[in-house]
Amino acid sequence: MTVPFRVATILWGTDLHLDHALDSARQALTDRLRTVPADAVIATGDLSVASRLVADLEFIADAAARPLYFVLGNHDHYGSTVARVRDAVVELGTRRPEIQWLPPAGVVMLNRETALIGVDGWADGRHGDPLTTPLLLNDDRLIGELAAQRTRAAKLVVKRALADADATRLATLLDRAIATARRIVVATHVPPFTEALPPNGRLAAPEWLPLLVCEATGAVLKRVAATHPGHEFLVLCGHTHVATDVLVAANLRCRVAGARYGEPAIRSVELS
Repeated sequence: MTVPFRVATILWGTDLHLDHALDSARQALTDRLRTVPADAVIATGDLSVASRLVADLEFIADAAARPLYFVLGNHDHYGSTVARVRDAVVELGTRRPEIQWLPPAGVVMLNRETALIGVDGWADGRHGDPLTTPLLLNDDRLIGELAAQRTRAAKLVVKRALADADATRLATLLDRAIATARRIVVATHVPPFTEALPPNGRLAAPEWLPLLVCEATGAVLKRVAATHPGHEFLVLCGHTHVATDVLVAANLRCRVAGARYGEPAIRSVELS
């Protein structure tokens, strides 16, 4: 499914955590989705939790009344498994074709020069020391595939397998997008670069590194950007809840949107 070539603006939301949002916050989000002009909505993960993810995706799409493209975040799997959640969102896309999980959606043309692609991305522990950090995310006990593993090392194997699979998929999507567009928007949940992490504050501490970066997708993006200097790459992501905007390379920009629990926000991104 493609958006008409006249698209110049998208609405981007990340870490909406609608399971934490009161009715008043949901209404404010609805009002913004209905009144801000744009031709598509992009959500970069942590929209909700597994038990209500499909309903919350439909809520966003109904309020926006325009195509919704999304990737999954770690919280979107809480209370279920990666496999079951993926099955559910694929079925949703079949039933509601205006709501599309980006990896299987392929290359979506936003305008004549701009393509949208996306993968979920998982923190893969390739920065910092994932086996000794005192910090843990709820992923380890609330996502079935991780909870089934008894040791931290075994859980890390699963996370890296998920991250590496996304990186492989991303490489394929980038190859396809480069052939059709000069500007490529990459939606993902976990920041692919350490450069996109907060430069100060508690998340700047080294023990957070294993939990906040997907090195696998970052390596692919840096390699492709370096070998295609005539293309522009814009990465939209979340996960940290702290806004950053960095130029990783001359043609590779990464934006992380800020977020607060209970205050779902969505912002305009100009593409022309």
